[in-house]
Amino acid sequence: MTGMDAVEFLDRLVQTPSPSYHEAAAARLCEQYLKQSSFEKVWIDEAGNVVASNYRHEKGMQPDLLLFGHTDTISAPMPHKREHDRICGRGAVDAKSSLATLLAAASGQQVPYRLMVAGVTEEEAPSSRGIYHLLDYAKPRMAINGEPSNTTGVTVAYKGRLVVECRTHGKASHAGMASENPIERTIEYYQRLREQYPLHKNNFDSVILNVTQIHAGSQDALNVVPETLDFDIDVRIPPSVSPKEVADSFRKLAPRNVSVEVHESLPGVETHVNHPLCRSLVSAIRDSGLRPRYVKKSGSADMNITAHAGVPTVAYGPGDSSLDHTPHEFVLLKDYESAIGIMKKALVNLKGAF
Repeated sequence: MTGMDAVEFLDRLVQTPSPSYHEAAAARLCEQYLKQSSFEKVWIDEAGNVVASNYRHEKGMQPDLLLFGHTDTISAPMPHKREHDRICGRGAVDAKSSLATLLAAASGQQVPYRLMVAGVTEEEAPSSRGIYHLLDYAKPRMAINGEPSNTTGVTVAYKGRLVVECRTHGKASHAGMASENPIERTIEYYQRLREQYPLHKNNFDSVILNVTQIHAGSQDALNVVPETLDFDIDVRIPPSVSPKEVADSFRKLAPRNVSVEVHESLPGVETHVNHPLCRSLVSAIRDSGLRPRYVKKSGSADMNITAHAGVPTVAYGPGDSSLDHTPHEFVLLKDYESAIGIMKKALVNLKGAF
């Protein structure tokens, strides 16, 4: 397994299934790739993260810069295929090509500051265990999160997220009778939420909510009004809005027969475009003959967690994020190789930031 070049590494990484909670094989592959390079230390930690540093990471010695991406993917399988100009497969976009970009760019790169790279676990899971565990022992001054931005984009903002679980209570009865129908009460509640949170012209600045799961009644009893209806709402929140404010409004708007519980709360984040991270990447993209863009994403990522922990963070990587979680993931090799070159230049550009 020695002597892998960057393209072979990515190809093998995409071939290696690694749904959340099952990232061990992908972590070992990353470990083998990193051990080819001149990192001072390479290890797999208790959370299954693969980590490397250009200094002997010991107590009290913290990284100046953290490069990190996630080794896991969603659980939906997708066939791997290598074509002459692209790699197709689960994780090719989200986000193994971005992780591989960071690892390949940092490998063999001599920089005059403390550099740590990591492939973290469970980003696609509610726990985000990998990045939380890493931040327990690594306190970087700034970070770059490997996520697709189509090679020329620098992602400066992500929305926050709420996962809201609701239950509407009614009264079970025969469908031929007038009753307190939880389905109708749920529709009324959802209409209230839509009135409170209309779409803005700029979707990034608006609260976006969607019902993602709903359950009521039984196929065996189509003539029965159900007693309860359970439904989940995924809510995306811009950095300018407090998740607590949105959660409170969900509770306030709920009729007496609708119970509301918030199971996940993650604030939105935004890094100023004048931060050294942005300037270094923008300069590197321009020096590569490309036109840089600032990107704001309506999803969320581990960048939300690092930024909320006080670590200035941006995200960068190859690949079209509209292909995330679809059965059509692929990354063009020219974009991947270009992103590696850009990241190498950005690492050099950052030497004056520490």
